Amino acid sequence: MIKITLVVPRKGYIKDAFERFEEFNRLEEMENKHEASIEFELEEIVVAADKISELEIDADVIISRGLMTKLLKEHNEFMPIVDIPVQGIDLIRCLSDCKARFGRKKVAVIGALNMIYGVENLADVVDLPIQSYILESIEHSASLVDLAASEGCEVVLSGLSTSKYAEELGLGAAVVETGKESFRQALIEAKRLALVSLREQEKAQRYQTILNYAYEGVIAIDLKGHISVFNTAAREILSISEESFIGRSIDEILKKGKFRDLLLSDGDYREEIVSYQSIQLSVKKVGTFLKGKKVGNMVAFQDVTGIQEMEGKIRKKIHSRGHVAKYTFQDILFRSIEIEKTIETAKRYSEVDSNILIIGETGTGKEIFAQSIHNHSKRKSNPFVAINCAALPEDLLESELFGYAEGAFTGAMKGGKQGFFELAHRGTIFLDEIGEISPKLQSRLLRVLQEREIMRIGDDKVIPVDVRIIAATNKNLIHMVKEGDFREDLYYRLSVLDLNLPPLRERRGDIPVLVNAFISKAFRGQEKGGITDAASQKLSEAHWEGNVRQLQNFCERLTVLCKGKVIDVYDIEKYLPNMNQQREQSKQEKEEDAAIIPQRSERERIVQVLAKCNYNKGKAAVELGMSRTTLWRKMKQWNIETE
Repeated sequence: MIKITLVVPRKGYIKDAFERFEEFNRLEEMENKHEASIEFELEEIVVAADKISELEIDADVIISRGLMTKLLKEHNEFMPIVDIPVQGIDLIRCLSDCKARFGRKKVAVIGALNMIYGVENLADVVDLPIQSYILESIEHSASLVDLAASEGCEVVLSGLSTSKYAEELGLGAAVVETGKESFRQALIEAKRLALVSLREQEKAQRYQTILNYAYEGVIAIDLKGHISVFNTAAREILSISEESFIGRSIDEILKKGKFRDLLLSDGDYREEIVSYQSIQLSVKKVGTFLKGKKVGNMVAFQDVTGIQEMEGKIRKKIHSRGHVAKYTFQDILFRSIEIEKTIETAKRYSEVDSNILIIGETGTGKEIFAQSIHNHSKRKSNPFVAINCAALPEDLLESELFGYAEGAFTGAMKGGKQGFFELAHRGTIFLDEIGEISPKLQSRLLRVLQEREIMRIGDDKVIPVDVRIIAATNKNLIHMVKEGDFREDLYYRLSVLDLNLPPLRERRGDIPVLVNAFISKAFRGQEKGGITDAASQKLSEAHWEGNVRQLQNFCERLTVLCKGKVIDVYDIEKYLPNMNQQREQSKQEKEEDAAIIPQRSERERIVQVLAKCNYNKGKAAVELGMSRTTLWRKMKQWNIETE
């Protein structure tokens, strides 16, 4: 329903207004019978011109005429107002009536400019002398009548109050009547404006709703400092209880300070931190422009404390579910060519979605490489879910990997639970210590790899998953396959891309880099501390069976025992007493090997070294002093199988 209000100086001022309105509606319905109709309602308000400033109107559009239209527009800035036009046919009709009533006398036409513009041109049409007088305000109407009388006018054609005064002076008087055509034209314009206003209100309400549900506070002002936008978040952040801000000066609402000064300033700002009362605000401020011309300023702001609390909650939630990969290739410390080549291979692997098997001894950094591969892949913005297959019993591991349905077993959560494969959807799942899983789980895992779908425990529904699988092991899986401890088909599914991580003893050049990083991190915040080059070199000569993890733990122990001083060779020998024993044992083993191995045939020598290296061909090739290719060729030549 669209409400049209007709504002007039007296009842019946517009002749048959309601009958004409109903006729207009009937004609509109006939013309637009196939369109969705909007109902219109007409009401009439009678008010004197000098009381218009006190009038409060609840309407979608206002219709009035002449001077009253002018006054209404002055006091209703945001309300659509339609002026009823005084068409030439209306003036001709009224002038003809004057001639019939008063004879051929000079007529003064007094009214607003939009009513009487060009009326003198009708003198020849109606055969009457005509003089026009423009009425600026109702207070000037009497003086214009007096002026017209002094200039020889005997008849006044004007509005209601002006005509009444003319009659009191003994002049002929007539009111300019609104014709049927003019009123219909006004109704058409009123309908058009009302529909436009309705659409604008819908759009404004939509934007206001968006603003009110935004987390950021938003305030916009025009160049005079009057508020045009002040959303709910702004009120809550600034602890302002008032609700009616539109059109008011910003000086009335915001207290003096840097925040208000920033809003009123000319420049733009991004992420400025300012104080307001007792809170810290993160503020962004920009100018608003219309067709290249600045029309105001806008600020968007948040309470810094609220931002920190929200960020903390998000981070806590993400980390608590283990969905994030923290490390990248830049976090891997190295100097050796071996690790450089390994990283290059891993980067190539990260560009595809094939399964990866990372092989390496305990402490060589298998999970760091897995996380780095994920963060270098197209899946980096999706979950990274890691699980140690050796850390959980078989039944618990199965429920964690595949999830379970409601009521699957005693103690099952209501509604069931997602497994790690579901949580890793569109991301990466890292299965550490893959060699420890039971034959039963190996079968279930093989199905996931083949079909890319899982079934929760106790459920009969199949759930498709899109995951990239990275597995890791410190065992010889080929040997386990031959022994029947690991499924051959699962091994070849996992081992599409192999990544062998060299142990620390094969990349001793990295030890000084790692030591300096570990020591610096542990001594952080202390005025003194560090390690000499000689001590670092001493650590490079030691045997680290636990690889990087053991080295890191020892460096941390050193920083605790040597707190507040620089670590030197003496400290290394003191706190790593088996170092010399390790060196002498290694030397003795090498001398024994050197004495025994030449006495055997080359085939026996290769078999012995392979067994010693746990059938790791890379290690065996280094021990034998030959390339992997040569080792493979000799094994084939002498029919040597890995046992």
